Amino acid sequence: MQHTRNRDLDGVRGLAILLVVTAHVGLPVRWGGLSGVTLFFVLSGYLITSLLLREWDRYGSISLWRFWGRRALRLLPALLVLLAVVPLLLWATGDSRLSSYPVAALATLTYVGNWVRIAGTDLGVLNHTWSLAVEEQFYLVWPLVFIALMRWFRAHALQVVIAVAFVATFYRSWTLEASDIATSANVFALMLGVVLAFALAGAARRGWQLPRTHPVVPFLVLVAVSAFPGHSPEADQGLLRPLAVVYAVIGVWLVYSAANGHSRVVGSRVMVFFGTISYALYLWHQTFINSRLLGDHTVPRNLLLAAAGVLVSWLSWILVERPVGRLRGRLRLDQPSRRQLDAVHDRERPAQESLPTTPTT
Repeated sequence: MQHTRNRDLDGVRGLAILLVVTAHVGLPVRWGGLSGVTLFFVLSGYLITSLLLREWDRYGSISLWRFWGRRALRLLPALLVLLAVVPLLLWATGDSRLSSYPVAALATLTYVGNWVRIAGTDLGVLNHTWSLAVEEQFYLVWPLVFIALMRWFRAHALQVVIAVAFVATFYRSWTLEASDIATSANVFALMLGVVLAFALAGAARRGWQLPRTHPVVPFLVLVAVSAFPGHSPEADQGLLRPLAVVYAVIGVWLVYSAANGHSRVVGSRVMVFFGTISYALYLWHQTFINSRLLGDHTVPRNLLLAAAGVLVSWLSWILVERPVGRLRGRLRLDQPSRRQLDAVHDRERPAQESLPTTPTT
């Protein structure tokens, strides 16, 4: 179901990608990769669940094919362009990883890149697509779980998702076995976003006025905490799990604030611009940085390639993502299914039949 865009939530998305890019470039935002990706997960859990809740409240069901169709139309075009261009980039730079590229491309396209990496296969310039795999796996599984939850446990749905989020967060904090790129190690952030969506929807349904918080406060807190200096590779590795939980909690605070308030900083044109191109920028900037373009990795070199990534991402939005997105209307992906319309008519019919009839003379 289509929804009105919230500029501050677009700004949150912009912050997430800027944190990731600055960390990959080598600027002093030590934890930006972890905090940015975690913020992406929280935001995705919130937005996707909010859409599902609105559709369920209106029609009493979810059109899975329309949901998955909208996701495919949003994600695949830019990814397919990337996968078509990367082998040319590898060939032009004499990169030996060209020989293993088909495996990396297939793992990326089928959204199993995180598990392929865990199994020991390097994806080369596409290693960063592990997070896309986690999100797509969530998009595939969560609507099915959501339908079961709403059909059989609707009265206790909020308690159920809180319990799952708590267990997943505890697992993330304490387990030492799972890889940091495993789906099981990142589902906690998605579920915290899910909890927020259920909580806000429930409050709105009851007419509760929730306290407003200014989005710029958690915005600045997340930036500040992401810029804390590291200690050593060994010590920093041990901090990844608890810090991920800290970033997710701040992310929930930020998403809540952006959904219920406004900041001229968070909702600024600059932040919204980066939020708009965030998906393509995530794809391209790290591909360029991980390639052999312009020689050895240095901060100036990485900054130049990140700037090139911004330009390519803007072109991707203008020439690929936005035009393809208009197909949603032609494919009726934003329209209810026939079954959903019938359900609405069935609910309205008893009300219409109960209306008093005007006596004839």
